[in-house]
Amino acid sequence: MTAMLIFSGLGAVTVWLAGRRDAARDPRLTTLCLALVAAFPLLGAWLPKLPLLPAAADAGGSGAGGIAWLQWVWAGGAAVALLRLLLAQRGIARWLTRSQLMATVAGVEIRKLEGLRGPVAAGVWRQVVFVPAAWHHWSAGARQMALDHELAHHRRRDPLWRWLAELTCALNWFNPAVIWMARRLAVQCEFACDAAVLRGGAPAGDYARLLCACAERRAPRGPLLAMAGSSVLECRVRRLVRTTGPASGWRVAGCCALTLAAAAALTMLGPAPAAGPTPKPIFTPQEVEMRWSADPFPGER
Repeated sequence: MTAMLIFSGLGAVTVWLAGRRDAARDPRLTTLCLALVAAFPLLGAWLPKLPLLPAAADAGGSGAGGIAWLQWVWAGGAAVALLRLLLAQRGIARWLTRSQLMATVAGVEIRKLEGLRGPVAAGVWRQVVFVPAAWHHWSAGARQMALDHELAHHRRRDPLWRWLAELTCALNWFNPAVIWMARRLAVQCEFACDAAVLRGGAPAGDYARLLCACAERRAPRGPLLAMAGSSVLECRVRRLVRTTGPASGWRVAGCCALTLAAAAALTMLGPAPAAGPTPKPIFTPQEVEMRWSADPFPGER
């Protein structure tokens, strides 16, 4: 547990440093950190241990009760978080039953749903884009830009990465570093899809106005990807009018390699073998004293 907390903190610092100048860089690094946090127990069971950490002191069994109590607290929080995730998935299923299929583009269902202001991407196996009821009243250019954004989410497998992030947060509900990385990943996914729309030739000004028009006052829960949320809308619009170069592949690869090395090193650290019990002396001090004081030749007297 301690090693995982240390790694999640290091991962959050690495993600922050990588995006200190541009928060959009880099979703691959953030995804890797979250995946390693989720797989940390498996890595700890699979990799060999190096006995470098001090052995835990035995508190006469009193520490076992405290550990069991903490495990119950973790299990309760994880159960609540997983229940919320299942309810979010049930909400997506209700959206599917309430929505109306309009078309299928590149294997992605386009479904009309009442109550939306802008498109929402969802689904890992069944890929869907929910569009608002007023979709047909939008201009052709606005519909194309919105579809380009949401289809980019599916091409990048963003719903799958959001599921991984939500599951990791559910199992690490007590860890603010993991929750922060999951939120950063969601923002980075939106930045990446914005860049894909602009690379397709969309005018930055028209696209920025579309984002403002589609901004949801309340972001949907769960692994859903709304086109525009009010929390990061200003940052996204500012980035649309600012020219940024592509992220350095070597820098991203170096950060990923260091992250993997840190995860492996922390999972391999284990406690040093505890010292065995003090061997019982063959003779007690009283027996030694008696033997030293005994007459070696009792028959000569």
